[in-house]
Amino acid sequence: MNVPRFITNFPPNYPLYKKISANGIYFITGMPIINRTNHLSKQDLIKSRLRLRRGDIILVGDLHQFCATLIGDPFTHVLMYVGRKRFIEAHQTGVRYINLHYIFTTYDTLAIVRLPQAIHHRQCLIKKAIKYAQKQLGKAYDFDFGKTKQGFFCTKLVNEAYLAAGYKTGLSSTHNPHSLKAKVLSELSRAINALHPLRFMYGNFKVVMLSHNLVQKGNKITLEK
Repeated sequence: MNVPRFITNFPPNYPLYKKISANGIYFITGMPIINRTNHLSKQDLIKSRLRLRRGDIILVGDLHQFCATLIGDPFTHVLMYVGRKRFIEAHQTGVRYINLHYIFTTYDTLAIVRLPQAIHHRQCLIKKAIKYAQKQLGKAYDFDFGKTKQGFFCTKLVNEAYLAAGYKTGLSSTHNPHSLKAKVLSELSRAINALHPLRFMYGNFKVVMLSHNLVQKGNKITLEK
């Protein structure tokens, strides 16, 4: 899958200065800080194939990009598994499908979380959430990060899919920074503070798999030292 160098998929009548700003953010956050192969292993691939179920939420981290330094956690992105070896995500170029090969050749960490088995009408909720997410295919990225209803960023897509299905996720689509450091970072990109991928661990979801390089202690997940 080729990664586009410039973003062209914007909402209708999107201001020129915002298009320039969005491409600047895309360049900075996607800029590699070290060239190396990704850290996910064959064992992670086999394990994920066995564990994946429709509606699962996938948290991944591209730790060799600049945005990983800004976020400071093992995850930088979130997407949903919709079945038939396809995942749906809100990428800077728009809402799209990707496959498992792309994930395992791009990212360094991986976690799978899902609705607990005890949830009433669980399969119905999952079906509705997937249907909602698929209806957003092709829509533009939300570079205002929650200020408007146009487009989606990665965590907004997944969270709102389950909210639209009628499931109380325990999460909000945006996260307001409190510390001075977080406020400064938010000026660079509100995406850093928009429903942090790791926050899915604190919502009403259950962790069912972690890649070999992650360790969980309570609700906290970190890179294994």
